[in-house]
Amino acid sequence: MKFYGDRAKSLKYPVGSIYDEVERAAGKYPDLIALNYFDKKISYSELMTQIDKAARGFIALGAQKGDAISICSANIPEAIFAIYAASKIGCVANVFHPLSAPTEIRDYLNLVESKILVAIDVSWSNIEQILPETDVQETVLISPIDSLPVLSKLGMNLINAVDVRKNLVKIFQKKPKNLLNWEEFLGQGAHIARTDVRERQRASDTAVILYSGGTTGKSKGVAISNLACNAMSLQLKAFFPDEAKPGRSLLGIMPIFHGFGLGVGFHFFLTQGMCNKMLPKFDAKKFDRILQHAKPDFLVGVPTLYEAMLRNRKIRKMDLSFLRVAISGGDNLSAPLKMAVDEMLAKCGSKTKVVQGYGLTECLCVVTVNPLECQKDESIGIPIADNYAKIVQPGTQTELSIGKVGELCLTGPNIMTGYINQERETNQTLQRHADGHVWVHTGDLARMDKDGYIFFTQRLKRMIISSGYNIYPSQIEEAIMKVPEVLIATVVGIPDEYRGQIAKAFVVVKDEYRRTSHADIRDKIMSECKQHLAKYEWPRDIEFRDSLPKTKIGKVAYHELAEEETLDKKA
Repeated sequence: MKFYGDRAKSLKYPVGSIYDEVERAAGKYPDLIALNYFDKKISYSELMTQIDKAARGFIALGAQKGDAISICSANIPEAIFAIYAASKIGCVANVFHPLSAPTEIRDYLNLVESKILVAIDVSWSNIEQILPETDVQETVLISPIDSLPVLSKLGMNLINAVDVRKNLVKIFQKKPKNLLNWEEFLGQGAHIARTDVRERQRASDTAVILYSGGTTGKSKGVAISNLACNAMSLQLKAFFPDEAKPGRSLLGIMPIFHGFGLGVGFHFFLTQGMCNKMLPKFDAKKFDRILQHAKPDFLVGVPTLYEAMLRNRKIRKMDLSFLRVAISGGDNLSAPLKMAVDEMLAKCGSKTKVVQGYGLTECLCVVTVNPLECQKDESIGIPIADNYAKIVQPGTQTELSIGKVGELCLTGPNIMTGYINQERETNQTLQRHADGHVWVHTGDLARMDKDGYIFFTQRLKRMIISSGYNIYPSQIEEAIMKVPEVLIATVVGIPDEYRGQIAKAFVVVKDEYRRTSHADIRDKIMSECKQHLAKYEWPRDIEFRDSLPKTKIGKVAYHELAEEETLDKKA
């Protein structure tokens, strides 16, 4: 706690809903910009007007308090209106990825018995075929061009408006039953009196349902309470008191269907009078133009975002003095990548360094962060206000001593209320310890130093057991990343008849070294491994690739690489 400085170590939290907190901010800052969508600026006053219209629309479609309203969308204004409108009428927002497979969408809808679905147009072809297998009675189709300004050059470059319009015409020409566009939906609620709209929610009520990353299996519906959302917002404000000020902005890259994007990118910013400069999709090749145009105060993303910055030559020459805070989360940021980005930011005039934090969907998104003024290399930081962490022997509740690697457990107001309709999995993850607190068993390996800083090791399920030895892929990746030619490296365990498993490395080389002999780079990699790792930890195979598979939110899809190798061995 000595590293908190003047920050509050404990806070008082509101007893209402996520809608209540945004309404409170709008009352204080009605004329400030809440959302900026390709230069279409939506003030806090207008935001509340649009949320109210959407709330009346949902009531007209038959929404009742406690219902789950499903929202399948990228970052566009209508999706934000829908999420907070659901909260206003006492419903739960069931939010999921618009590029989910048809069967996934069916399962997400059926899990919560959703009768109303708000979906972006690109998902319609997958949705249409499974709707008869669900309880959905009304679908509202939204589009990235609904709020797109006609003269937005940047927006037109990212969204092909002509093709989108043609697709919408094709969809509605078929006159699908119970399908409305956004304007028709709002028109449905025009006759509903404003006084009939409000349904008060408690802090303990579920505000949103998000889905776990699914990188190790089938996604689970994670129930997040109003308290968890509102607590995290106040905790981040307390942790960044000088940076999180009304009127400042964030580049809204992280998607709303991810806890990091919804929790930090939208709810935190919208409850503090700040602005989210929304992007419906991320284009690494145009990232320089996006940054130059938006000039955000905050940049929040997964490590692959910062990897993209390094690969973009125009960004490396840009004036980035506008950037006050850069936060990395969602996946582990390697020390070499952080060092390279920090050097680039300094050369480009920014006074910030990349701040590494840690969170998971089961705790909404952020639990630990490095204080800006006292960051520790390779650490994911210290718990923010009212959150606590401990390291336990995996598979037990036995706390380990300082410096020992074990499973990271977390408790605080941010933790989920449970997995939807999955009691066994909930009880495995949420465990009441002897101290009386309910702790989230994260499934991540970490250690804690004497100051309370936490150091992420890796996912528990990623650990490789080779000839009885425990091998941690992250340690091998760290050694490989010391080679200057390497942009990114990922290590997985692959089957081996003699050892059970061996470590295999997948490596992507920096653009400027694409013509360098792979044999030479391999020799450098093995030299670093021999210097920093025990012999049993050395990668037994190294494969060079142009890119690595990613999950839907931009993390490296370790399981895909491992599955490929397992199938190859069987073949």
